[in-house]
Amino acid sequence: MKKRFEYKTVVIEPKGFWKTRYEPAEMDKILNQYGNEGWELVTAESRDYGGSSYGIIYTFKREL
Repeated sequence: MKKRFEYKTVVIEPKGFWKTRYEPAEMDKILNQYGNEGWELVTAESRDYGGSSYGIIYTFKREL
């Protein structure tokens, strides 16, 4: 039997007035939450446009 997976995509957006600040503790909390639920991080990609970051897209997977 082949392994089957499900996927989840999560976007973490920057905070602050200019939306340029990321809170590492908050990001760790979110990533650890998904890890504790059995999700494995597959990719992380920055959403950039014109030199500004508009969030980080995290893709997770877990076996069904």
